Amino acid sequence: MTTIPSSQATIRSRNIISSSSLYVAGSEIDETSELPSDNTDNELPLTYLELVNLPRHPTNEAANTILTATEKAIRSMQKCELYNDKVSANIEQPEEEIPLLMETESVYANSYVDLSKVSTIGFDYDYTLVTYTQELLGLIYDMALRRLVEEKEYPREMLESGLRFDPFFSIRGLAVDRENGWICHLSYTHKVASAWEGRHRVSRPNLMAEYSGKRALSPSERKRRLKPLNDLFSMAECCLMADTVQFFLDRDIPFCPRSA
Repeated sequence: MTTIPSSQATIRSRNIISSSSLYVAGSEIDETSELPSDNTDNELPLTYLELVNLPRHPTNEAANTILTATEKAIRSMQKCELYNDKVSANIEQPEEEIPLLMETESVYANSYVDLSKVSTIGFDYDYTLVTYTQELLGLIYDMALRRLVEEKEYPREMLESGLRFDPFFSIRGLAVDRENGWICHLSYTHKVASAWEGRHRVSRPNLMAEYSGKRALSPSERKRRLKPLNDLFSMAECCLMADTVQFFLDRDIPFCPRSA
Protein backbone atom coordinates (compact mmCIF):
# COMPACT_ATOMS: atom_id res chain seq x y z
CA MET A 1 0.00 0.00 0.00
CA THR A 2 1.29 3.41 -0.99
CA THR A 3 0.23 6.62 0.77
CA ILE A 4 0.36 10.03 -0.83
CA PRO A 5 0.48 13.58 0.60
CA SER A 6 -2.92 15.22 1.09
CA SER A 7 -1.95 18.11 -1.24
CA GLN A 8 -1.62 15.60 -4.09
CA ALA A 9 -4.69 13.53 -3.19
CA THR A 10 -6.98 15.14 -5.74
CA ILE A 11 -4.47 14.71 -8.59
CA ARG A 12 -3.76 11.13 -7.51
CA SER A 13 -7.51 10.38 -7.38
CA ARG A 14 -8.04 11.61 -10.92
CA ASN A 15 -5.13 9.55 -12.21
CA ILE A 16 -6.41 6.43 -10.49
CA ILE A 17 -9.97 6.93 -11.79
CA SER A 18 -8.78 7.49 -15.34
CA SER A 19 -7.05 4.10 -15.20
CA SER A 20 -10.30 2.40 -14.03
CA SER A 21 -9.31 2.06 -10.39
CA LEU A 22 -10.29 3.94 -7.21
CA TYR A 23 -8.15 5.10 -4.30
CA VAL A 24 -10.27 4.53 -1.20
CA ALA A 25 -9.13 5.03 2.40
CA GLY A 26 -5.45 4.96 1.46
CA SER A 27 -5.65 1.82 -0.72
CA GLU A 28 -6.10 1.13 -4.42
CA ILE A 29 -8.92 -1.24 -5.36
CA ASP A 30 -10.13 -2.24 -8.76
CA GLU A 31 -13.47 -0.70 -9.82
CA THR A 32 -14.96 -4.15 -10.39
CA SER A 33 -13.98 -5.45 -6.95
CA GLU A 34 -16.49 -5.83 -4.18
CA LEU A 35 -17.71 -2.50 -2.86
CA PRO A 36 -19.67 -1.84 0.37
CA SER A 37 -22.65 -4.07 1.02
CA ASP A 38 -25.21 -1.62 -0.38
CA ASN A 39 -23.57 -1.85 -3.85
CA THR A 40 -24.15 1.86 -4.30
CA ASP A 41 -21.16 2.42 -6.60
CA ASN A 42 -22.05 -0.39 -8.97
CA GLU A 43 -25.03 1.53 -10.32
CA LEU A 44 -23.34 4.94 -10.58
CA PRO A 45 -21.67 6.29 -13.70
CA LEU A 46 -17.94 6.96 -13.53
CA THR A 47 -18.58 10.72 -13.57
CA TYR A 48 -20.43 10.46 -10.26
CA LEU A 49 -17.59 8.41 -8.78
CA GLU A 50 -15.14 11.11 -9.80
CA LEU A 51 -17.22 13.81 -8.13
CA VAL A 52 -17.38 12.02 -4.77
CA ASN A 53 -13.92 10.45 -4.66
CA LEU A 54 -12.66 12.41 -1.68
CA PRO A 55 -8.92 12.75 -0.91
CA ARG A 56 -7.48 10.79 2.01
CA HIS A 57 -5.19 11.81 4.83
CA PRO A 58 -1.83 10.00 4.72
CA THR A 59 -1.70 9.24 8.45
CA ASN A 60 -5.02 10.07 10.17
CA GLU A 61 -7.16 6.94 9.90
CA ALA A 62 -10.00 8.51 11.91
CA ALA A 63 -10.35 11.23 9.30
CA ASN A 64 -10.22 8.63 6.54
CA THR A 65 -13.06 6.71 8.20
CA ILE A 66 -15.22 9.84 8.17
CA LEU A 67 -14.34 10.52 4.54
CA THR A 68 -15.26 6.97 3.55
CA ALA A 69 -18.62 7.21 5.32
CA THR A 70 -19.25 10.57 3.63
CA GLU A 71 -18.54 9.08 0.21
CA LYS A 72 -20.97 6.25 0.85
CA ALA A 73 -23.71 8.68 1.95
CA ILE A 74 -23.27 10.90 -1.10
CA ARG A 75 -23.22 7.96 -3.50
CA SER A 76 -26.33 6.53 -1.86
CA MET A 77 -28.18 9.80 -2.44
CA GLN A 78 -27.02 9.84 -6.05
CA LYS A 79 -28.23 6.27 -6.49
CA CYS A 80 -31.68 7.24 -5.25
CA GLU A 81 -31.73 10.20 -7.62
CA LEU A 82 -30.82 8.01 -10.60
CA TYR A 83 -33.49 5.50 -9.63
CA ASN A 84 -36.15 8.21 -9.35
CA ASP A 85 -35.13 9.60 -12.73
CA LYS A 86 -35.52 6.16 -14.33
CA VAL A 87 -38.92 5.65 -12.75
CA SER A 88 -40.11 9.08 -13.84
CA ALA A 89 -38.94 8.41 -17.39
CA ASN A 90 -40.76 5.08 -17.61
CA ILE A 91 -44.02 6.11 -16.00
CA GLU A 92 -46.15 8.63 -17.82
CA GLN A 93 -47.59 10.99 -15.27
CA PRO A 94 -51.15 12.12 -16.03
CA GLU A 95 -51.69 15.84 -15.91
CA GLU A 96 -53.70 16.81 -12.89
CA GLU A 97 -56.20 19.55 -13.41
CA ILE A 98 -56.36 21.94 -10.51
CA PRO A 99 -59.76 23.59 -10.28
CA LEU A 100 -59.68 27.35 -9.93
CA LEU A 101 -62.23 28.60 -7.48
CA MET A 102 -63.16 32.13 -8.42
CA GLU A 103 -65.24 33.98 -5.89
CA THR A 104 -66.14 37.56 -6.60
CA GLU A 105 -67.51 38.32 -3.15
CA SER A 106 -66.28 36.62 0.01
CA VAL A 107 -66.01 37.54 3.66
CA TYR A 108 -63.14 36.20 5.74
CA ALA A 109 -63.49 36.42 9.52
CA ASN A 110 -60.58 36.90 11.88
CA SER A 111 -61.89 35.65 15.21
CA TYR A 112 -58.59 36.27 17.02
CA VAL A 113 -58.95 40.06 16.96
CA ASP A 114 -61.19 41.79 19.46
CA LEU A 115 -62.49 44.68 17.39
CA SER A 116 -64.06 46.28 20.47
CA LYS A 117 -60.55 47.24 21.55
CA VAL A 118 -59.56 48.68 18.17
CA SER A 119 -60.19 52.40 17.69
CA THR A 120 -59.01 52.76 14.08
CA ILE A 121 -59.00 50.34 11.15
CA GLY A 122 -57.00 51.07 8.00
CA PHE A 123 -57.05 49.30 4.65
CA ASP A 124 -54.36 49.05 2.03
CA TYR A 125 -56.90 49.80 -0.67
CA ASP A 126 -55.14 50.23 -4.01
CA TYR A 127 -54.07 47.05 -5.78
CA THR A 128 -55.05 44.94 -2.75
CA LEU A 129 -58.76 45.33 -2.03
CA VAL A 130 -59.16 46.99 -5.43
CA THR A 131 -57.41 46.27 -8.69
CA TYR A 132 -57.30 48.57 -11.70
CA THR A 133 -57.08 48.16 -15.44
CA GLN A 134 -54.56 49.83 -17.73
CA GLU A 135 -57.21 52.38 -18.72
CA LEU A 136 -56.97 54.00 -15.27
CA LEU A 137 -53.55 55.51 -15.99
CA GLY A 138 -54.85 56.98 -19.22
CA LEU A 139 -57.80 58.46 -17.32
CA ILE A 140 -55.45 60.02 -14.72
CA TYR A 141 -53.34 61.48 -17.52
CA ASP A 142 -56.33 63.00 -19.33
CA MET A 143 -57.91 64.44 -16.17
CA ALA A 144 -54.62 65.95 -15.00
CA LEU A 145 -53.98 67.45 -18.43
CA ARG A 146 -57.43 69.02 -18.50
CA ARG A 147 -56.90 70.44 -15.04
CA LEU A 148 -53.61 72.04 -16.12
CA VAL A 149 -55.38 73.79 -18.98
CA GLU A 150 -58.64 74.76 -17.28
CA GLU A 151 -57.42 75.58 -13.77
CA LYS A 152 -53.71 76.37 -14.11
CA GLU A 153 -54.03 78.28 -17.41
CA TYR A 154 -51.67 76.12 -19.44
CA PRO A 155 -51.94 76.58 -23.24
CA ARG A 156 -55.25 75.25 -24.56
CA GLU A 157 -53.39 73.85 -27.54
CA MET A 158 -52.22 71.06 -25.24
CA LEU A 159 -55.72 69.58 -25.38
CA GLU A 160 -55.71 69.72 -29.17
CA SER A 161 -52.18 68.42 -29.81
CA GLY A 162 -53.02 64.77 -29.27
CA LEU A 163 -51.17 64.26 -26.00
CA ARG A 164 -51.88 60.76 -24.69
CA PHE A 165 -50.55 58.53 -21.94
CA ASP A 166 -47.72 56.31 -23.17
CA PRO A 167 -47.50 53.08 -21.10
CA PHE A 168 -44.04 52.32 -22.55
CA PHE A 169 -42.35 55.56 -21.49
CA SER A 170 -42.38 55.57 -17.71
CA ILE A 171 -41.72 52.97 -15.03
CA ARG A 172 -41.92 52.92 -11.27
CA GLY A 173 -38.93 54.16 -9.31
CA LEU A 174 -38.04 57.26 -11.35
CA ALA A 175 -37.70 60.78 -9.98
CA VAL A 176 -38.25 64.26 -11.37
CA ASP A 177 -35.64 66.94 -10.76
CA ARG A 178 -37.47 70.08 -9.67
CA GLU A 179 -34.59 72.31 -10.73
CA ASN A 180 -34.53 71.42 -14.43
CA GLY A 181 -37.64 69.33 -15.04
CA TRP A 182 -35.64 66.22 -16.00
CA ILE A 183 -36.99 62.73 -15.44
CA CYS A 184 -34.13 60.91 -13.71
CA HIS A 185 -33.25 57.27 -13.24
CA LEU A 186 -31.04 56.71 -10.20
CA SER A 187 -28.60 53.86 -9.69
CA TYR A 188 -28.41 51.85 -6.46
CA THR A 189 -25.67 54.24 -5.29
CA HIS A 190 -28.03 57.21 -5.80
CA LYS A 191 -26.21 58.48 -8.86
CA VAL A 192 -28.18 59.89 -11.78
CA ALA A 193 -27.58 57.11 -14.29
CA SER A 194 -29.67 58.68 -17.05
CA ALA A 195 -32.19 61.47 -17.51
CA TRP A 196 -34.77 62.71 -20.00
CA GLU A 197 -35.66 66.29 -20.80
CA GLY A 198 -39.10 65.99 -22.26
CA ARG A 199 -38.98 62.95 -24.51
CA HIS A 200 -35.28 63.29 -25.37
CA ARG A 201 -32.49 61.65 -23.43
CA VAL A 202 -29.99 64.04 -21.88
CA SER A 203 -26.48 63.69 -23.30
CA ARG A 204 -23.74 62.46 -21.02
CA PRO A 205 -21.74 65.74 -21.11
CA ASN A 206 -24.84 67.67 -20.02
CA LEU A 207 -25.53 65.07 -17.35
CA MET A 208 -21.98 65.35 -15.99
CA ALA A 209 -22.11 69.14 -16.05
CA GLU A 210 -25.46 69.32 -14.25
CA TYR A 211 -24.52 66.94 -11.46
CA SER A 212 -20.89 67.97 -10.94
CA GLY A 213 -19.16 65.11 -12.70
CA LYS A 214 -19.78 62.28 -10.24
CA ARG A 215 -23.56 62.48 -10.76
CA ALA A 216 -24.06 61.67 -7.08
CA LEU A 217 -26.37 63.82 -4.99
CA SER A 218 -26.07 64.13 -1.24
CA PRO A 219 -29.10 63.11 0.84
CA SER A 220 -29.99 66.76 1.43
CA GLU A 221 -29.75 67.53 -2.31
CA ARG A 222 -31.91 64.52 -3.20
CA LYS A 223 -34.55 65.64 -0.72
CA ARG A 224 -34.51 69.21 -2.05
CA ARG A 225 -34.32 68.52 -5.79
CA LEU A 226 -35.87 65.14 -6.52
CA LYS A 227 -39.51 64.18 -6.32
CA PRO A 228 -39.83 60.37 -6.26
CA LEU A 229 -42.30 58.63 -8.55
CA ASN A 230 -42.64 55.33 -6.75
CA ASP A 231 -46.16 54.01 -7.19
CA LEU A 232 -48.09 52.88 -10.26
CA PHE A 233 -50.18 56.04 -10.35
CA SER A 234 -46.99 58.08 -10.74
CA MET A 235 -46.43 56.56 -14.18
CA ALA A 236 -49.17 58.79 -15.60
CA GLU A 237 -47.75 61.80 -13.74
CA CYS A 238 -44.26 61.09 -15.08
CA CYS A 239 -45.48 60.82 -18.66
CA LEU A 240 -47.51 64.04 -18.40
CA MET A 241 -44.55 66.00 -17.01
CA ALA A 242 -42.29 64.82 -19.83
CA ASP A 243 -44.95 65.60 -22.46
CA THR A 244 -45.54 69.07 -21.01
CA VAL A 245 -41.84 69.92 -21.10
CA GLN A 246 -41.57 68.56 -24.65
CA PHE A 247 -44.61 70.63 -25.70
CA PHE A 248 -42.90 73.82 -24.51
CA LEU A 249 -39.55 72.90 -26.10
CA ASP A 250 -41.09 72.12 -29.49
CA ARG A 251 -42.85 75.50 -29.60
CA ASP A 252 -40.02 77.55 -28.06
CA ILE A 253 -42.26 78.56 -25.16
CA PRO A 254 -40.19 79.88 -22.23
CA PHE A 255 -40.97 78.10 -18.99
CA CYS A 256 -39.68 77.62 -15.48
CA PRO A 257 -38.88 73.92 -14.95
CA ARG A 258 -39.84 74.10 -11.28
CA SER A 259 -43.27 75.44 -12.20
CA ALA A 260 -43.80 73.21 -15.22
